[in-house]
Amino acid sequence: MSTWLTVEAGENINDESCGQIGQGIGAAAVTINRDEYLQAYRDLMFDRNQAQIKNNLLHRRLAEYYKKRKLEHVLKPLENVPHLEEKYQQKLFTFQELKEKEEIEMADIKSKLHVVQVQYADKLEHVENRFDALQNYERNTGTGLIYSKKGKPIADKTVERFLTLQRRKCEQASALCLRYIRARNAVNELDSIVRKLEIIAPGLNVAQYEQLYIDKQNYLSKIEEREDELIKNRVNCTEHNQMLAHIREKMHHTEEVIDFAECDFGDAEIELIRAREELGEIKNKRDHLRWSLEAERMKAGLLTRKDLLRDFQDATDEVVELKEKKKRLEIQIIEITNLLRQARRRMQINQTINTESNSASQVFL
Repeated sequence: MSTWLTVEAGENINDESCGQIGQGIGAAAVTINRDEYLQAYRDLMFDRNQAQIKNNLLHRRLAEYYKKRKLEHVLKPLENVPHLEEKYQQKLFTFQELKEKEEIEMADIKSKLHVVQVQYADKLEHVENRFDALQNYERNTGTGLIYSKKGKPIADKTVERFLTLQRRKCEQASALCLRYIRARNAVNELDSIVRKLEIIAPGLNVAQYEQLYIDKQNYLSKIEEREDELIKNRVNCTEHNQMLAHIREKMHHTEEVIDFAECDFGDAEIELIRAREELGEIKNKRDHLRWSLEAERMKAGLLTRKDLLRDFQDATDEVVELKEKKKRLEIQIIEITNLLRQARRRMQINQTINTESNSASQVFL
């Protein structure tokens, strides 16, 4: 038994079924089918129970799996659940924003791609039309041609063969060009990937890490060498200690020898003082002779400096040459001025003759 509740506002309007729960909703009248809502509620409760049973079963299987893997900490209740839920919600919001941004970018990319495809189709059609026009022009020009050696006309089949060969070669060239572009793009992508793989962190490359590893190995080998040297030095130290003990014994004998040498040294010092006094007198004589020599050099002037004498001679020779050159240039200037004066006189004479001839011709007329 179906129960209908009808609320009228104005006039009754019977709407057709829209395929939803609570069909027959209009602007002026609202009709509700209670049995339909109850049936939908029962179906949803059945689906909920089935989903809950399935969820419990999957939870049990997950618990058994984590126990087998010895991961019981996963089954423990989490702490700060509200804080984690808030973080999860924030991440969901960021994910939604990124998804919307991605959809916008994809729509933009699709629109740009559509524009590029349209441009590509237009350009391809234009190029094909131009190529067909070129081949028609070549066909028209090649039909009436004659072989220069044989003197026979070229057959239409040969012209068509050449044109088909040309079309095939053009297609092969375009295919090779496209293949080259794809290979170049692939190489660029691989290069970028390799560069990214070479970078471990900002400012750190794999090559630098390898270089550091090589340096480490070199330093380790050097440390081993230094340890070997230290062992050798320790052995040498023991030997040297023995040698030092032997040297100490000899030192006592050498001290006695030094005492006798000190007495001889006192006598040598006295002789040294005398030699210094004689050296001072000799230095004074040397300084006196040096000062007199410098005075004589100052009196001599340029006679003692060969380089200055040479420069003076070169300068005098250059002055003589420049004077001779000046005389020659003055003579040339006088000659040129005379020529200019003669040319001016001739020009004046010619001008007077021309004026006289013009006046005579005017009088004659």
